[in-house]
Amino acid sequence: MPLRTTDRVDEPLSLYGATKRSNELMAYAYSHLFAVPVTGLRFFTVYGPWGRPDMAVWLFTQAIFDGRPLRLFNSGRMSRDFTYIDDVVEAVVRLIPSPPNVDAAAPATPASRIYNVGNSQPVEVGELANLLEKIIGRPAKRELLPMRSIDVLETFADSSDLERAVSFAPRTAIADGLRAFVDWFRQYHCREN
Repeated sequence: MPLRTTDRVDEPLSLYGATKRSNELMAYAYSHLFAVPVTGLRFFTVYGPWGRPDMAVWLFTQAIFDGRPLRLFNSGRMSRDFTYIDDVVEAVVRLIPSPPNVDAAAPATPASRIYNVGNSQPVEVGELANLLEKIIGRPAKRELLPMRSIDVLETFADSSDLERAVSFAPRTAIADGLRAFVDWFRQYHCREN
């Protein structure tokens, strides 16, 4: 850790990881075959308004409001590199006008790049629950569960390549992003404090 784009990732341990890597390989081959520049983006646990309802931030927020227990796998002792949606959008917008160039010294090499888009600040899932409790103003019930085979202990992005390329890397503090999400969630679901 942190995970770099240069790390070998050809032996994924989950179907999710395998599909992500196969997509990158197909894009690389397409770039080579049709001389189309491609940019791959590895997003790290994106959250925020209008986010996915199957992700921890949404699930935990909804559970706290509903008085249901939070399901904490590995007893909440896993870390994720939570990346706020506004930072993801900013990275994508900055990358659009900067496609990779064909290398004149190696013209047979496809114009293909991969960037990590992550906050580079892993947060333990148990701490995520603590922060949401404070922001929402209610205690959370916790259901401590064992580790699942589909999970990894930690994700932690090295976004330095992205920062060098476009002078930007995600930096929204988790507490700030969670406050914005909870404010949106309350409004979207017409929830009271």
